[in-house]
Amino acid sequence: MSDIQLYLLEVDKNKAAAQTIAAGSAEKLEQKQLKLVNLITSLEEYINNKDDGALRAKSVAYLADVLEKVPPKVFSLQERRLLTDFVLGRIASDLEGIGASARALLALESLGKWDVDTAQKVMRTFMDHTHPLRQFKLQTERYPIIRLIDRLLATYRSGMKQLHEDDPEFMPGFISYFEGEKDPRNLMIVFSLLQVPMAEWDIHAYAHDMFDAVFNYFPITFKPPPDDPYGITAQDLKDRLRDCIAANSDFSPYAFPALLDKLDSTSMNTKRDVLHTLQACAVSYSANTVNLYSVTLWDALKFEIINVQEEDLAEEALKALALIADKLAPIDNALSAYLKPIVKECNEHLEDAPTKQSQGAGRIILAIARTNPTVADKVTKGILPVLFSLYGSSTSIAKRRGLLEVYNSLVQAHADLQASGHEVSVEGLQAFLDQAMTAMLHALARAPKPEVSFRLTAMNGLIQLISARKVLSPEQLGLAVSAVHDVVLHEQIEGHGNIRSEAIAALIEIAAAAPDAIRDQTVPAFMVELPDDAPDRATYRSALEAFAQLSHEQQIFDTVVLRLKNKLKAAQSRPESKELASDLLLAILYCFTNGSPMKEESGSIRSDYYTDYAEYMIQRLQDTSAPDVETSTAAIVGRLTNHILRQQTPHFQATVYNKDLEWLSPAKASGPDDATKRVRDYAPFALYYYAAVRPEIIDPQDIMTTLQTQAALLLNGEPDVVVRASVIRHLSLLINKFLEPKTLESSLQLGGIDVEALLSDHTDTTKSSISFAVLRAMMVQGKCGALTSRYIEALLRTLPEANKAFARNFVLLLSPDDILSKENHCIISGLYKQRAFSQLVKPINDRVRAAEASAKTNYLIAMSGVLQWLPYSVIESSLGDLMPALLQCMDLKDAGDQTVKYSTLVIFESVLMHDPAIVAEHARSLINRLLDATHGSPNEAKVRAKALRCLTLVPKQLKREAVVPYRRPVVKKLLSCLDDGKRNVRMEAVRCRSAWLALDEGTEEEE
Repeated sequence: MSDIQLYLLEVDKNKAAAQTIAAGSAEKLEQKQLKLVNLITSLEEYINNKDDGALRAKSVAYLADVLEKVPPKVFSLQERRLLTDFVLGRIASDLEGIGASARALLALESLGKWDVDTAQKVMRTFMDHTHPLRQFKLQTERYPIIRLIDRLLATYRSGMKQLHEDDPEFMPGFISYFEGEKDPRNLMIVFSLLQVPMAEWDIHAYAHDMFDAVFNYFPITFKPPPDDPYGITAQDLKDRLRDCIAANSDFSPYAFPALLDKLDSTSMNTKRDVLHTLQACAVSYSANTVNLYSVTLWDALKFEIINVQEEDLAEEALKALALIADKLAPIDNALSAYLKPIVKECNEHLEDAPTKQSQGAGRIILAIARTNPTVADKVTKGILPVLFSLYGSSTSIAKRRGLLEVYNSLVQAHADLQASGHEVSVEGLQAFLDQAMTAMLHALARAPKPEVSFRLTAMNGLIQLISARKVLSPEQLGLAVSAVHDVVLHEQIEGHGNIRSEAIAALIEIAAAAPDAIRDQTVPAFMVELPDDAPDRATYRSALEAFAQLSHEQQIFDTVVLRLKNKLKAAQSRPESKELASDLLLAILYCFTNGSPMKEESGSIRSDYYTDYAEYMIQRLQDTSAPDVETSTAAIVGRLTNHILRQQTPHFQATVYNKDLEWLSPAKASGPDDATKRVRDYAPFALYYYAAVRPEIIDPQDIMTTLQTQAALLLNGEPDVVVRASVIRHLSLLINKFLEPKTLESSLQLGGIDVEALLSDHTDTTKSSISFAVLRAMMVQGKCGALTSRYIEALLRTLPEANKAFARNFVLLLSPDDILSKENHCIISGLYKQRAFSQLVKPINDRVRAAEASAKTNYLIAMSGVLQWLPYSVIESSLGDLMPALLQCMDLKDAGDQTVKYSTLVIFESVLMHDPAIVAEHARSLINRLLDATHGSPNEAKVRAKALRCLTLVPKQLKREAVVPYRRPVVKKLLSCLDDGKRNVRMEAVRCRSAWLALDEGTEEEE
């Protein structure tokens, strides 16, 4: 059988097999095993069958499939022409298989570009013989035709344009050709190809018809099916249609009236589409065209802003007005004609300020003014005379605030234009600058303090004036800056009327625009308020806190920290100023951790800061005799050192470490006593210092000696609470980051802190704490699986015999720690929480079932301590098994078990929100326990509130029939919660009771 016969047999029942046959024919043509003339001859019997149209269509489809698979250069130019003429000749006499004919022509064009005459012939053939396209009912037939026409318009632009110019009948036929098309795939291409004649041809005589052809589709209401394989969205179609409507200024007499008519629609989506299209028209149409309709557009668009229906519609209308202003900006007369009614109406609304209409007017002024320097200047000169006339004649603070808000908008528009690189005339602003400054300075300093919004508006206006370049004189700039920092330094108002935090934020913003003014005026003013000696913290603390916050602006960061350092030096020289020195240290630490220090090109903090600040403080620490070293000071210096040093290069760290080794490391001590003294004296500092250093630059001998000395101090000495806590955390750090995992067990034994040995005396709280610290480091690291499992098992064996304090230590195993972190170059396994769940929670849950009462309490406390740090996704799959144990956690009565209850309630809340079916079978037990947790001692307020929140979710998340039986007792018991002493508990009780009472309403409706 021939290929065509095989193809015809398979094409209806197995398209893939038919494609394979066509590919085989194409390969034969390429290998010269089949001649083109023979291929065409084999088609004759079927392609010319007068009685079977379907057979003819399949024959053309075979030819198209073959041509699509033939590689380039197989056919000569003459052969391609013959094939093109053959296909076009068929179209003139037979439209069966028209889609396949279009595919064949697309394939031929891909094999070699046509000349202009051929391209024109193809277009004429389709226009003459396939018009209108909707006569072909199948999308699969129309789609290739549309693709072919799109190819012709994209590739042969001049030839297609010539058809239009030579034949006055071409364009009407072309416009109506696609009429009635509804398929989204086809429309995407139709909207695209129509833009070629719309944008590039002279279609003035046909503009109305062409506009109608596309506007008939407006607005797009297409909703793609959920399984749409093509991914075409309604927004895609809207974007293409919008581009068509905005493609030619000749559409304006039809587009603007039609769009404004649609703007009256009650559909918010239609309104959005209209506004987006008006924006596109304002951008694409010529300025002269937009000028003809500018006032009409203003009259329609203003209502979307003055009388807001939806906020996003108002935003889009503002954008449209701004685009019109920007388009008209080069034509002075046109711009003036457009702005005149806008300025007039906005001024009228300002007379009634503050109203929604006046707020809308302010938004309009800002949106239009920020588009273009010329627009900003004209609007400013039109608005400000009226605005300040109204301001001067009014005594209403509310009205004055509304007017200042509009003024601020105008200044902001100037600042925004300057920020975008425009040169903006400030003449209009300066003409009324004295009135503006007087109004704002008076409002900020002398307005009644409860008038917070008025004062903040004035402060914002000063910020805007400072941000706008070349508006203020140096004297006016100084007055503005002084007014703001006076609020920070001299206003002592508690509660309503306190705007210090806003004033501090304003100073930071001003520092970005005018850093020199802050350096010259604000910084000295703060320095006056920060004494060298102050026995009472209340005299300086608020000023110090505010001054440290100025470090958020990078341009003045160095000034702020340098002044703080100078103050620190002065305070440190006076023994009676210890508190002040400590607070200044904290302020410097705040600056570096929360401010904006200068960075290296690599993005890390500049290394100079270590030399200038950390080294100075470390030297002070060294020079201070041991009894005088305060642990809090050592910790602050350590944290500052850590923040700067951990970001530095290995080379920089190595240089610093090798220098500090001599005085800090126990390995360099003169003897055991000196080594112990070093660990004790510098414990908080050393913790943060070693956390900052990269593991590869540390001397192994230093680490081992430090480990042994720290262990000896903990086990044999009696360090104070702070030193003990620091040393235990330091042990975790050394084990996680510096000790070799392969030799970890021997290192721990050598240091005397093998966990199994320590747990043999679990009643010793120090040994227990060390055990948990060691295990925590290993679990987070995740590199010593077997040893970690052994130690965990030892911990679990000890748990039933130990006291509650031991069980509560389980919370430490996974609790967040700023020392064991990736920022500190520690080893953090990505799966350590998952492993903790399988190694700790599951075994504990299994043992709870058979445990005696005393042991069960320990198990529940320990399990809760681990669970509270695990994400819901880790425990989700096992919640069904955990539910009995979690319910028993709610039965713990000791005051010390409130943390256990709270963390359990957090889990119940998540389960009720995400997987309520899990608790459905335990509904009665859960409800009773939640009710018990909502009342009195020993339940803390946060436990009561969380229990009420969970109880609120029960009737909402569980099936109605499961909770209705408990409705009345729950509602009755909740009455006492309404009188709880804590406001947040009462609020939760009201919500909870409402949720349960809603079940009554449901019952009444059913009855």
